[in-house]
Amino acid sequence: MEDEGKGFMVKSDGKVMIMSLGGSPEPLIKSIQAHKPKCIIFLASHDSTPLAGDILRALDHKPTAFYEITEDPNIMYECYRAARRCVERVKKMNVAPAEVTVDYTGGTKVMTAALILATIGEPYRFNYVGGVERNKGGLGTVMDGYEKMYPEMSPWSIFAEEERRQVRTLFNGRRFSAAIDIIDTRSGELPAQIKSYFAFVRPLAEGFLFWEQFNHAAADRRFDTGEAALLDYLQAYPLPELELFAQDFQRCRRFLKSVIEKTDGLKTFHMALVEDLLNNARRRQIDRRYDDATARIYRALELYGQVCFAELTGCPNDKVRPEVIPTELRDDFIKKYQDGKSRLLKLPLTATFLVLKHKGHEAGQRFFEREEEIKKVTQNRNYSILAHGINPISEKACTSIFSTVADFVGLSEFFDFPRLP
Repeated sequence: MEDEGKGFMVKSDGKVMIMSLGGSPEPLIKSIQAHKPKCIIFLASHDSTPLAGDILRALDHKPTAFYEITEDPNIMYECYRAARRCVERVKKMNVAPAEVTVDYTGGTKVMTAALILATIGEPYRFNYVGGVERNKGGLGTVMDGYEKMYPEMSPWSIFAEEERRQVRTLFNGRRFSAAIDIIDTRSGELPAQIKSYFAFVRPLAEGFLFWEQFNHAAADRRFDTGEAALLDYLQAYPLPELELFAQDFQRCRRFLKSVIEKTDGLKTFHMALVEDLLNNARRRQIDRRYDDATARIYRALELYGQVCFAELTGCPNDKVRPEVIPTELRDDFIKKYQDGKSRLLKLPLTATFLVLKHKGHEAGQRFFEREEEIKKVTQNRNYSILAHGINPISEKACTSIFSTVADFVGLSEFFDFPRLP
């Protein structure tokens, strides 16, 4: 082992302890004897440093000791800086994180708190030495010979609980990628309940993320995994609020499956996909992403026309044989919309509804009865930076065109994704 103060990398081929130094030496001696580290990094104050000599002399083995000194053991910032230096020193050693134990028994309360804050995000082991007997009527320090080790007293479980809260908040805000990132980048050993919680939240988050991206089949596959893990969690940890979440999730999943089935795996047009698009647009509205919402609303209007056209004519509106077009429109449509190679017609929005009108379809009739309203939808979409313009869509405009299109296609009930309790 070489001191980095001499210009060398400090290395350790065995266990390392980070230990706050202060108070009675006996609990610290007991902890060191139990862990047998080859190296100890003391978080110390100028006043507590001499205590290390008493501790080291009492040991039956001789670990190498290093010191990180806080200039003031009663100021949190100073103690935290020194504690972080302890962590940085460990990181320069050739030692696995599992071989590092943080003992926060000694030192001032501020030093102890700073050491926990500085190391809680690291995948280390933690230890505390308490006792069944204390002096001063049970209010003082642990009496010699009555020390007790508490290796399970890791603050990591508290940190993990905070991560769980973050994941829940992100999930409920439909920030699924961020929730997945927190779960995937967590470090340290998780408490069993939180580990099981993440086991169902992650695939559900990924499933809803795929759904938001219109990858319905991938979403359904991830839901298989997530639903099984959710049911396992509920068996181990029954919670009425989570039961309600599970019911909401299953309602959403039934809708997803209906979209997949009715569109033959998104190979054919169906009204279920129009409904899915408008639900997606509504979520974008709630998230105040008005340009994204408008793009989806306009697409829902287009798709509604495609659904009606395919049902009436038996062909999609981008591959239309000329004879399908009513006689009074045919010559003009051939000039405007016919592909030179395939000789098939590709109809835009208004032309699609014009064919429907001339063929007596009620959607075509309604489209032109409400033409002025629908023109506003088209104009807002065209002026959007996501289409042909450079203007952002306002909340008022987005709300208006959503109402227009939802009413036109005959949808009045919408749903959101379930929220974790």
